[in-house]
Formats: sequence, C-alpha cells, structure tokens
Amino acid sequence: MTRNEMIYHRKSCRSFTGVPVDAAMIETIKAFSLKPLYPEIKVRWDIVPRNQVKCICPWTTPQLITIYSEETDGWLENVGFLFQQMDLYLQSLGLGVCWLGMGRMNLKTTTEVEGMKFVIMLAFGHPKGDQLRHDLKGFKRKSLEQIADQLDPRLEPARLAPSAVNSQPWYFTHKGNNIHVYCSKKGSRLDVGIALAHLYVANEEAFRFFKAENPPAVAGFSYIGSVTL
Repeated sequence: MTRNEMIYHRKSCRSFTGVPVDAAMIETIKAFSLKPLYPEIKVRWDIVPRNQVKCICPWTTPQLITIYSEETDGWLENVGFLFQQMDLYLQSLGLGVCWLGMGRMNLKTTTEVEGMKFVIMLAFGHPKGDQLRHDLKGFKRKSLEQIADQLDPRLEPARLAPSAVNSQPWYFTHKGNNIHVYCSKKGSRLDVGIALAHLYVANEEAFRFFKAENPPAVAGFSYIGSVTL
C-alpha cells in the first residue's frame, strides 16, 4: 500500500516477531526523506539498537527510531509531523510500528545531541500476523462534527490520526480557503503534528502550512497554525 492508503488501514502494532529488520531495509529507511512542518527547526533522527533505550513496554523491538529536536516554538508539532510520515512509510513497507511515549535513552547514552533534546521513539519491526485494519469500523475516533466546525470530508485523514491514549486533541475551523488548526489546552501539540501529517500525506501537492494573522479564537483551545489543501 502507499502511504496515503495506509492512513485508512494503519494500526499501532504491539506484537512483533523479534526478528531484526535486515540491513538492506534499514538503509532504505535511512534514505527516506521527511518533510518538516518547520524547516528552520533543527532535528536529528537515528535508528538505534534496543540496548540504547529504556522502556517498560513489552513490545519493544530489536531496533528503534529515536528523534532529537531543538527546543523552540513549534518543536513538538514538528516532531509529530515528521515521525507520523515515518510511521506511515514503515507500515507501507509491511512493518509494524508503535509510538513509545514512555521510552527513554538509557544511562549510557545522552539525552541531548548537539544541543537538541530527546523527544520520543518509534518501535518498528516485523509484525506477528496481520496488524492492519481492514475497514473504518476498526477506528475508534471522534466524529467530524466533534473535531471541526464544518463537515469537511478533507479532514477525514486527520480524524483517523493516532494520538496518545486516543485523546484526539485537535480542532479545525474554516475561513475562506483556510483551515485553522487548534490543540486543546491540555492536549499534546505532538499529536496535532501527527494529524497534520495525515493531511499532508493525503494532499501532498496542495498542502501548505502557515501562521495566519488574527485567527478565530476557540474556547479551550490554542491556535497551532493554518493549512490550505
């Protein structure tokens, strides 16, 4: 499947074979280009062996992908945007993926790289059996009415995006051709970056992210940015 198709079938994998991904596929993954939400924010991602990380989750894998970022405005949504592209790409290769929010680098490694801070990691590897969803009934998500001020089918990819404990902290409003994007004040901006990645992958040629002047205020939410699709 393509990355776009994976939006409608992906699922967090929690059952892996434990067989390492071979060197040829690792090189293919390393060569994959990720589009940043904020090109000016310095980031670095690496594929590391299991012994370089600490995680209490039982579904860790022989290899993981870690990401470090400069800590500045927009850094969390930028990381979510980047790594969800990677999530969809890995699953399009037939691999299973799981975000590890509880994962950390171990004491023998540093939590900073060139002034950047460790943010999060992805477990990835060969899944046990079929780990994909085969219809939209498998997604437990809010309705479009709950996440936007209009029933806009273009937002379906964002509606299906994963988030920590399925919190779905995003909200969208419309004004002219612009869609304004918000995060609940108690929600994770990284998760909103994940939803934006789905909008980008589904509209790769048309997608544009920018900061609008005087965006509408939404009670209980903070403005993240705006998009055209």
